[in-house]
Amino acid sequence: MPINSSNGNSVPLDDTEQKQRLLEEAKAELTKKDAIMEPTAEKYVEQFLEVGGTPFNVMEMLRLGYEGLAAMTNAVNKDMGSAFSSDVSTAITDAVSRKIIERFDPEKADAEFSQTNQLPDHIVEMLSHQTWRKTIYMLSERYPDSTMLSAALQHIANQGHQAEMTSLSSASLQTHVFYSLLVECLEKVSPADEENLHEKIKELVSMSCQREQTYLVAQYLLHSVRQNMGSKAVGVWRLQEELESHMLDKYKRPQLAINIKLLLDGLVVGGGDRIADAVASIVQGAYAAPGDVASLYNEYYGAVSGGGSGPPIRILQNECVLAPMIDQAFGGLWGKASQDQRSDLLNKYIWLIAYATVGTDRPMTSTAKDELHKLITEMKELRSELPVHPLQTQIYQVIPKVLHWINTPILARIILLWIRDVTTYDSFTYYNTYFTSTEVPTLLLLLEEIAYRHPLLKPLVFAAYRDSFESRVPDFLPEKQIKLQKMVINRMAVLAQLDYALPILNYFSAKRNDIDESVMVYFLHRLLVQFEAPYPDQFCKPVLELITHTIDSVKAGKDKEVICIRDFLASINDDLARSLLSNLPDPTTSTPISIE
Repeated sequence: MPINSSNGNSVPLDDTEQKQRLLEEAKAELTKKDAIMEPTAEKYVEQFLEVGGTPFNVMEMLRLGYEGLAAMTNAVNKDMGSAFSSDVSTAITDAVSRKIIERFDPEKADAEFSQTNQLPDHIVEMLSHQTWRKTIYMLSERYPDSTMLSAALQHIANQGHQAEMTSLSSASLQTHVFYSLLVECLEKVSPADEENLHEKIKELVSMSCQREQTYLVAQYLLHSVRQNMGSKAVGVWRLQEELESHMLDKYKRPQLAINIKLLLDGLVVGGGDRIADAVASIVQGAYAAPGDVASLYNEYYGAVSGGGSGPPIRILQNECVLAPMIDQAFGGLWGKASQDQRSDLLNKYIWLIAYATVGTDRPMTSTAKDELHKLITEMKELRSELPVHPLQTQIYQVIPKVLHWINTPILARIILLWIRDVTTYDSFTYYNTYFTSTEVPTLLLLLEEIAYRHPLLKPLVFAAYRDSFESRVPDFLPEKQIKLQKMVINRMAVLAQLDYALPILNYFSAKRNDIDESVMVYFLHRLLVQFEAPYPDQFCKPVLELITHTIDSVKAGKDKEVICIRDFLASINDDLARSLLSNLPDPTTSTPISIE
């Protein structure tokens, strides 16, 4: 009868030397602390008995090694729970988890795993609990090359816990795990509606942008899907833009994103392709040089005038390409003494901007060409008719045309540049001349209108508001400067109503040390008065931080401000909110001071 050793080799029974080795191996395992609690205990008991060991010796070894650590842990857990009248099992579990991470040996774990290429039953059982899955996640981040941990991640993914893993960089290193996670994320995005789409896209973006390789794979997959869907692929296009935007924010490497985009469209930077080289130059320098613009114009205009479909339109529509062209043609234009630019070169900029706005990847029809010509004409009119650092009467005169122009998104974007030029010109002298505490400047009302008509331009509108909020107007006393800031806050509050509250809130949170506390309290009141409970967590956290930062000024604030902030705190089930609420006076119950 063969004997199976722990390494799986079969040995004849009459081999005395081999029997002795197996006996010693079993004894070593059975004399360890709390060996009876180990999942391998049964295997080593059988091995010990098969090579001549006695049941009595088995019992004696297990008895001598027994310390009852598991039982003591349960007893401590029970006693602490009784003493503190609460469940302390989480704290104990966390302590065990930290000890596992501290003592984990990836080489030993991989060696044991390689014997069967299967996870032990006790590991599989542990992975059914989120606490131990988190332990595996932390270990996989520390030891990304471990085959056992890779198998554990695959098992977790197969059990339907992909959402927990999208932020793991180690998951993106395991190809089989990454692909299953990518498919899972895409399946979640497909049926999502506007209410939960952002959260589902966030999962996809977080997982796909862990590193350059995973970003390329995700973009390649979406690119292939978009090509197969044709004109129905608007949603896929949006996903690609979201991935690209996140990649730019995370790595600050626009060259990487644009090179991958060009590659997917069949264009290779440095391969002699004029479009690829021009686009790469624009993105790398964030500047649309005349030579690069001329190259793009010759390729696109030549294809369109010849009746062809032209190079991929998405290349021109990329923000890293389009924004420098708009800035070169219109940026700072109304802050200059004169508008000096070669008309032939300007025509190329304007044509490319217009074509990026109305063009498609299909040959242009006569109707599309008429639309393109109309847009080009309006862009030239706008450029020549909007006044340079104008008087208020000149602004009133041009308002009817401006209201017509801002119906078109690209024209509204150019008008945004005009507004920023006029308001910031010569250290914000516009406000020095026309600001009063009783009337909102006309240009800021135009910003509000643009945000309402074109939701995608809200970040640019907010940037214009920030310019004015952070301005230091010459000859303004501190009191008047604060009034200007409060007037801008009122405009930001309207923008917050247009579903832009979180970026505004995050801005004030980041700037809290630079803003007068009375102004911050005013902002909190104007923000909170527009919304009702229940509040999302991502809204509550920064608001609570701002209230904590300005608590003394809140106490000294106006009654309506204190009441509004108290109502917010009372609606939050949070210890910090309750603590802040207890520190605030209640204006509705205060006793009026009698005057004799």
